[in-house]
Amino acid sequence: MSNAVTNPLFSGKSERIGTQFVDFLRKPGALKDAEAYLNETKDHKYGNHGRWIKENTVFTGYTGGPNLLAEGENVFLIGNHNSFDVTQYTEDPGKASMSMIHILGITKKNIFNGVSLDHNTVSVIDESIDLFKDKWETPDFRQKVLDYQKLAIEKRITADSLARSEAELDPRPALDAGDEAISHWEELEAGIHTLKFDDFAFGLHLWPDNTVGHFHLHIVATPDWCRRYSTLKHDEKTKDALEVRDFVRGLSPA
Repeated sequence: MSNAVTNPLFSGKSERIGTQFVDFLRKPGALKDAEAYLNETKDHKYGNHGRWIKENTVFTGYTGGPNLLAEGENVFLIGNHNSFDVTQYTEDPGKASMSMIHILGITKKNIFNGVSLDHNTVSVIDESIDLFKDKWETPDFRQKVLDYQKLAIEKRITADSLARSEAELDPRPALDAGDEAISHWEELEAGIHTLKFDDFAFGLHLWPDNTVGHFHLHIVATPDWCRRYSTLKHDEKTKDALEVRDFVRGLSPA
């Protein structure tokens, strides 16, 4: 399937996309490091640049878990680890997800980042989007997404309460924030089945804006009611994945 940019949330940053690709390729050993990660080259010595390629990341070798939502031939769709609600991250609201629905498309192959995509690997963008589009049509998948969003809230309640208890602080603020987040989740429960594919945007955090050194596509529900409790901190650095794809397609083959 050939997707086109229909949701403009992250679009219009083509110049910055080009700059980030150039900056990556100018780093000594960039292509060799990306190739070593892709091919799982043993004993390879990676460069020491900020947020750079490493032998292992939290997504390296992923085969499934509680956050697995769907699986395709080359990609997984997983739930974002963090809760969507900034009320649960008072110390750093930027840790919250970007929307009530924030799904990640991760590659089974060890692809570093959007800036390391080439003509042979760029298809993972469309594969991730096509898998999401196909799954989103099914009520069972939407329910699975909804259930995981609640699980992320509950996991945050538990972790925050435990941390406060160990620090000999009152754990009730974590519980109160959790109750508020659950009430917000109920708004998602009431509206999730009204969301259409075109309500989602697809973004990439190109190096050096990445947090994990393994390709992951951000799938974000964009209606205002889906984002009112989430962080907007990362919008500016997020590049439209289809504009990245088109940029790569326009490069001369190696």
